[in-house]
Amino acid sequence: METECYWVGKAAARQPMRGFTLIELAIVLFIITLLLGGVLTPLSQQIAERQIGETRRALEAAHLALVGYALRQADQAGPLPCPDWPGAPSKKTDDDASDGLEDRLEDGKCAALAGNLPWKTLGLAEGDAWGNHLGYAVANDWTLPADRAPLTDSLSTAADGENLPQICPDRICAQPMTSAAVIISYGRNGFGASNLNNKRNLAPTSADEIENANQDSRFIMRPPRPADHASGEFDDLVLPISADWLRGRLCDPASLCRGGD
Repeated sequence: METECYWVGKAAARQPMRGFTLIELAIVLFIITLLLGGVLTPLSQQIAERQIGETRRALEAAHLALVGYALRQADQAGPLPCPDWPGAPSKKTDDDASDGLEDRLEDGKCAALAGNLPWKTLGLAEGDAWGNHLGYAVANDWTLPADRAPLTDSLSTAADGENLPQICPDRICAQPMTSAAVIISYGRNGFGASNLNNKRNLAPTSADEIENANQDSRFIMRPPRPADHASGEFDDLVLPISADWLRGRLCDPASLCRGGD
């Protein structure tokens, strides 16, 4: 019996210890990669959707704050605020470039009709979910006191409509939608925006985002496009404020607006 046990032990000792081969390890790593990819992709998408949701809420809050600003006087419909313009004469230092205050000149006119949203004047959060200031453009007539800009007559004419911010689905549109003001977030890429450190981000490269960042009166509002799209990336969020809708809010009761007596 001892001899038999000895030989059995020797045979067992001669058996090689089995482990993972390189092929098996490669298969395991491949499976882990697939599993991680399935988890991480939805997670990044959830973060992006949350940031978009937060920014949309910031745009809506700005929308309501602009109406509140215009209604802050009980006896008349007041004007909308001027943009916070980095190039205004009141900006003395770089720290003042985007101080969140509207820039109105001594004669009551705006230093510029397009710039950043005056978040501090409106009592709002400073920027969007990506750490950038919101953009803001406003029609000149809507920045003047009610006794200098009739809200019921001149702003309803076609001629005045040409002076309002224009909203288009692309850069070439024959009949743009007009608005009293526009609020814009420059999206996740932030191209064309000024960030919360008062620095200007990289300039946009796609034609539609360039149109939104050039501080003129035309804005592009369209679905987003990925960076590899033939027409270039687009992720701006644009919220126009209808002149007719705003007039309806400000002229309730109608006596608040000229022509309502």
